[in-house]
This record gives sequence, structure tokens and C-alpha cells, in this order.
Amino acid sequence: MKSINPKNEYIPIDLQISVRRDTFRLISEMAQDMGISINEVFSFLAEDSVIDLELLESLDNVEIPYKCSLEDLKNEMLKKRLS
Repeated sequence: MKSINPKNEYIPIDLQISVRRDTFRLISEMAQDMGISINEVFSFLAEDSVIDLELLESLDNVEIPYKCSLEDLKNEMLKKRLS
């Protein structure tokens, strides 16, 4: 994920996260299949999950609830795609 924009240089962040055992197994297999480290898989997943946010002009009106159901999340994502 190299960027042609020099402002998008990589910044190392030490994180400690918890994932389910099955999730860890799948991510480990993904990393092995791709020939990269688990850290790189998480980096790619993090970047891919926010890539569309750069397209939004302002995030001031985005509300992030403390928790929501999976159905609520799907509905909100669908609304964003349709608008």
C-alpha cells in the first residue's frame, strides 16, 4: 500500500488488541497465504476500513453510537451508499 502522496508516510503504532481464537487463526492463515506478517494484515485491514472516509468532506455530522445491532449497522451503511 504505497502512496504517491509524501504526506501519507507510514507511522508505526504499537497496539494491543484482543481477538477471538478463530479470528486469530483466520488472520494467521491469511498472513501465511499472502506471505506477510500478521501486523501487515492488520495494517491493510485498518487502511481498507477507512479508505472511503477520505472521500467525505466532513465527518462532523457522523455519529458513532456506543453500540448497535448488526442490522442497524447494515441499514446505516446502506443509507450512506444510497445518498
